Amino acid sequence: MRNVRLKKLALCGLLSTLSLITFLIENLFPPLIIPGAKIGLSNVFILLSALVLGAGYGYATLVIKVLLGSLFSGNISAIVFSLPSGAIALTLEIIAIYFIKRSSIVSISVLGAVVNITTQNLIFCLYTQTPQYLVYLPYLALIGILGGVVTGFAVYIISKRLPKKILI
Repeated sequence: MRNVRLKKLALCGLLSTLSLITFLIENLFPPLIIPGAKIGLSNVFILLSALVLGAGYGYATLVIKVLLGSLFSGNISAIVFSLPSGAIALTLEIIAIYFIKRSSIVSISVLGAVVNITTQNLIFCLYTQTPQYLVYLPYLALIGILGGVVTGFAVYIISKRLPKKILI
């Protein structure tokens, strides 16, 4: 039992590291069309962590990526936007994984991406008291759909290559 927990912890650390590295690399490129819009490739490893290891490890991977990613990129204020939106999106993805049996990993990823980017926009509008930025919401949702499809396919391909014994 202890050995299994140590293996899960090690795999969670690996997925967290991959998520952080991917986030930092993606942060080097300019945003897509709208300021702040990214594909969100680091979310591949967060969703994979939740899928393979379970919900708690998915949240741990998310928190590690957001905290260390914000610290390493020098954008500490991003925690205010990224942590709540990521937690809400991951919660909905986990609900879909465990309770909606006929949903594909791509559709789950699209759900998470759209919820994440929408929540970040709403938090930004509340935080800065500028509801004018809600005009970006339809465009951000389209970018979220694109990012969710890319992320979902990546998770699908990776999960098909993993040994069946580590999938839950």
